[in-house]
Amino acid sequence: MPVTQHDQDSAAEQLSQTSGRLALVIGRLNRRMLRATEGLSHGSLSALSSIVKFGPLRLNELAGREAVAAATITRIATDLEVRGYVTRESDPLDRRAITIAATESGVDYIVRARSARADVIAALLGTLDARELELVQEALPVFEALVLEAHYAGKE
Repeated sequence: MPVTQHDQDSAAEQLSQTSGRLALVIGRLNRRMLRATEGLSHGSLSALSSIVKFGPLRLNELAGREAVAAATITRIATDLEVRGYVTRESDPLDRRAITIAATESGVDYIVRARSARADVIAALLGTLDARELELVQEALPVFEALVLEAHYAGKE
């Protein structure tokens, strides 16, 4: 059976509505998690997490990992340094280059932030009945695959 223009229009409208609703939900959820992590933005939290996990890193390496521009990662690194979460040091292999390393405060912050964000989600999930929770669990692999695919394609 051939696909009609009406079918294509209907599918496009459904995709538009779904993506709009999902963007709204993700935005609201992100704001709740942001409040739980003392105001550190998602981008800064992600960068700090990368520094903790893979650091010390040069700024260009961090920018590549985070898939952001050099100017963006410089601004994030400066903010993290002002907060006491990272330090800048000369690269021992190339004194002209700078590396960013996590401080003990930075490592502690990541642990606390992950726990706080998980607590926000757990509190919300705790309000669901068994069937609703099952639906969320069934949808997770789809979202995980979308995020991983975007990350490895360099779209994040």
